Amino acid sequence: MFDLDPDIEKAKKTAFQLLERRAYTRSEIVTKLRGRGYDEPVVTATVETLERLDLIDDVDFASRFIRERLRLRPSGHAALRRDLRRRGVEASVIEAALDEAFEDIDIEAVAFGLLCGRRSRYLHLDRVKALNRMYGFLGRRGFPFDVARSAAARAFEEMGRDGTTDPG
Repeated sequence: MFDLDPDIEKAKKTAFQLLERRAYTRSEIVTKLRGRGYDEPVVTATVETLERLDLIDDVDFASRFIRERLRLRPSGHAALRRDLRRRGVEASVIEAALDEAFEDIDIEAVAFGLLCGRRSRYLHLDRVKALNRMYGFLGRRGFPFDVARSAAARAFEEMGRDGTTDPG
């Protein structure tokens, strides 16, 4: 009645060991198992079991990933979208998670706060050079240009008043 395929059991054990360390997307688990030489039917059966047990859930992964990144290393939509895409999360899941995460966040305030934390890098630069560096920094972090422009202008203005910035 309970004929267990030893390859599937071994693949599950491998997946459990991976998931003990950190969360993975469905795509990442599939890639890891394939990389360790498991056949496609074994990988499919293992992933289906993990999903049934709610041990892998791309919707939950995307939501948690975005919240954690916003807390530890704030980024804009583009960078978060890129990082989730690299992890194999579907575009529709990414967009839903981004919409949910950013519904109560002022993205310009986040960008401004990042620039305030780096103000010493811009204090002694002329306006054009400082603004260009701020745009570049925020652009690499995935912030849209209009947000970067507005936050940089505000940060430069604040720095010019008294040499300090006030993120609030």
